[in-house]
Amino acid sequence: MRSFRKFIDISTHINGTKVKNNLPYVSSGIPSLDHIVGGGIPAGSIFVVEEDVLGVYSKVLFKYFIAEGVACDHELFVTSLDEDPHKITSELPQPCALPPEDEKAPSTDAEKMKIAWRYEGLSQVESSFGSNTNLGHNFDLSRYIDADTIEKSKIQYGTTTWQDSTLSWQTTMRRGKLKSALFHKLLRNIYETVLRSSGTNMLRLAIHSLGSPIWMAMDSDDTEFQNYGRDLIMFMYYLRILIRDKNVAVFITIPSHLYEDPIIMKKVLYSAHNAVRIESFAGSEKETNPVYKDYHGLFHITKLTALYTLVPFVPPSLDLAFKLKRKKFVIEKLHIPPELEETSEREQDDITATPSTACGGFRKKDIDF
Repeated sequence: MRSFRKFIDISTHINGTKVKNNLPYVSSGIPSLDHIVGGGIPAGSIFVVEEDVLGVYSKVLFKYFIAEGVACDHELFVTSLDEDPHKITSELPQPCALPPEDEKAPSTDAEKMKIAWRYEGLSQVESSFGSNTNLGHNFDLSRYIDADTIEKSKIQYGTTTWQDSTLSWQTTMRRGKLKSALFHKLLRNIYETVLRSSGTNMLRLAIHSLGSPIWMAMDSDDTEFQNYGRDLIMFMYYLRILIRDKNVAVFITIPSHLYEDPIIMKKVLYSAHNAVRIESFAGSEKETNPVYKDYHGLFHITKLTALYTLVPFVPPSLDLAFKLKRKKFVIEKLHIPPELEETSEREQDDITATPSTACGGFRKKDIDF
């Protein structure tokens, strides 16, 4: 009897996926994001985005993930309590054949290299990631997918108010560990969606701003927001078990900055497979700092999990920044520009600085002949 048998995976026939370590991967919709997390989002995993303070850039990533699912004809489940899910899907970026390029102003002689003339002939450092990827599509943020395509796509929406009269939630929600009726309803809704999925196609679960204050306001059982984190931890744990070994990719955005206790987010990310955090410059001192003038914020990799392999993926760089252009969202290596001009403070320091007398220094006017 032969010890090994060739394993044939049906996921190789799913559109919009690639197989890595015998595991199907899907694209997040952003080539640079796929590159820094190891080639995409693996099936049966949870991808968490810790939102920026205003939630602007995290919503852009959220729309990219849904738009990629529409372009690949994947099954989709979209839900949000902070915003109408139908409004989110009506503003999805449109796929394009080539990577969109923003118009750049022509460089002038004043913008050339000022450090040394020898540097002008050197090539620039490659900052962007994943420009030539074989997974996913390119999208144009300046254009939206038409309404007919959205209507024909396989999108299931979670209700805005979570008022479902077909199930007796009052008698069932107390049987488990979840005390919140909203988390219990969402988990049950996801469970039914996974059961109804074909299994031969990829199912994308997109949850926007999970555990935000709106969830507490609509749930009459809880009174303190920090105590609400317990149900968020349990929900993530149950969700991880529910999607394990299934053709399901989960994309969740969480307003982590609202939870003062850092232990809550550590336990939440324990159930996630991959996690990133967006630090926006809006409203901070870095917004006016000339060092970060070419970027809109920093991009932090919080967690990467090695699935079906003993060798974890190593990101090309941990010093990452992002910028939102008119047509695309780009993640690049953070390059701090050199100080090209001398400041007035530096000139003043050169004039007033005197050597220390302890080291035998002296001033010219103190010399007697």
